[in-house]
Amino acid sequence: MKSKFNMIKTQSLQWKLLSRFFLILMFLLLIMESYQYITMKKYLYKSNEEVLEYRFRNVPISDTKNIQTSKDLIENSSMLIEKMLDGNISVSVIDNNGNIIASDSKSKDLEMHKNPNYNLDKHESDGDNKLRYPISIPKLPQDLYIKQIRKNGNLDGYILARDENKNLQIIILRKLGNGNSSAGLIQLSTPAGPIEDILLKQIYTYIGASILVLIVGALLGLTIFKYTLKPLHNVTNTVKKINVDELNTRLPLETGQIEIDTLSKAFNDMLQRIEIFFEQEQYIKEKMRQFISDASHELRTPLTSIHGFVEVLLRGAAKDEKKLNLALNSILIESERLTKLVNDLLLLTRLERKVPVEMKKENISHIVEEVYPQLQILAKERKLLLQLEDNLFITGNRNQFKQVIFNLVQNAVHHTNEKNGVINISTSLIQESKNKFIVLKISDNGTGIPKEQLNSIFDRFFRSESHRSRKHGGYGLGLSIVKSIIEAHDGKIEVVSDLGLGAAFIIYLKPFVETNDKKTR
Repeated sequence: MKSKFNMIKTQSLQWKLLSRFFLILMFLLLIMESYQYITMKKYLYKSNEEVLEYRFRNVPISDTKNIQTSKDLIENSSMLIEKMLDGNISVSVIDNNGNIIASDSKSKDLEMHKNPNYNLDKHESDGDNKLRYPISIPKLPQDLYIKQIRKNGNLDGYILARDENKNLQIIILRKLGNGNSSAGLIQLSTPAGPIEDILLKQIYTYIGASILVLIVGALLGLTIFKYTLKPLHNVTNTVKKINVDELNTRLPLETGQIEIDTLSKAFNDMLQRIEIFFEQEQYIKEKMRQFISDASHELRTPLTSIHGFVEVLLRGAAKDEKKLNLALNSILIESERLTKLVNDLLLLTRLERKVPVEMKKENISHIVEEVYPQLQILAKERKLLLQLEDNLFITGNRNQFKQVIFNLVQNAVHHTNEKNGVINISTSLIQESKNKFIVLKISDNGTGIPKEQLNSIFDRFFRSESHRSRKHGGYGLGLSIVKSIIEAHDGKIEVVSDLGLGAAFIIYLKPFVETNDKKTR
């Protein structure tokens, strides 16, 4: 058993449960044994009181009622003692002044003197011719006797007091007389030693039984707790095995213990969230690496061009006015392209960080009409057709939606023929299930987008294979900006396209809802 207990760490749950179980068991045993001890003690003392009472009742009532005076008391004291005397019981007669006028001690001494074969076993001899509980007359304080004599009515109950040998005795006091007046008291007493011995033996029995119960309880408790906590240990061992490469590991459910199953389910949910988060983190890291690579490449090209033109000027081209103007114009163009790239990257960063911007009620058709002149310049000879419904209000930022429209039209311009290209811009209100949406659609009759590229066109720096040249100054950030703005407005954007049949970008927005607050995002 010692080895089993050594295996338990004092800070473990198993040890804490076992120790608490121990304390509860000890507390219950203490209460139960204390109750049994007190009950037995009361019973034994009460039984001895009843024995003494029985000896007092052994004298006929007529004999006690005839005792009216002190003279009667003295004359009848020997008779009273003789009739009440029995075994370990001692008898004393007390007068009204609280004095002991007769007792059983002389009678016993006489009996032992006249009869050398006096049966000491009757008085519980301990084998060396001495009484184990030598019977001596217990004497109470005189004022106590007087107080009992003056009490009205009959006396009952018992008193515990020690005799001259310091032995505890059980004493009862009963009145003598006719009831109206008391001629004195009869004191009957018996040693309480046998009772104390019984109670002491009972205490030893209780202690032994308690130790046995605690040992058995400890062994059973250890076994039960070990079995009960086994699912928890299994959870711990499984968790210890989980690492970055094994995030798909799950804890077993339905162990038969509701608390453990609840813990396992919560832990499995947490593992799933961690796994998803880790996958997202890996995806973001990969995207970040790709972004840094693409951004470095895109920044390097205009910087290289500017560096080259500066070198040409330093070699003497600055003296040639024609070459100087050409170089300066090229530097200006590249610096403008570089500025646009940096501004687009900053805008994407602000959108991802959700920097607050003012959001208010806007008419989407009016925004299209407002930006239409710029779109015509951008479209050049291409046809730009509008199909706009009025009173289509959204909650949004006007400048950001202008950029959305401009970027989508610019994308359509890049993929349509300048001579016969057609770009359509339409707005409408549709009903889907129980929800209404305002739809902004921009479509063209250009080259279209291959199906395998539809999921990538909103990525940063993405350009289709058919549009790798920079003759239009694009860096592949326009559609990424569009998607970020639409998502910031709690909207959704879809693209429908077939290779060679053009493309259509469809934006779904929630209609404006009247509120008292001015919104910001």
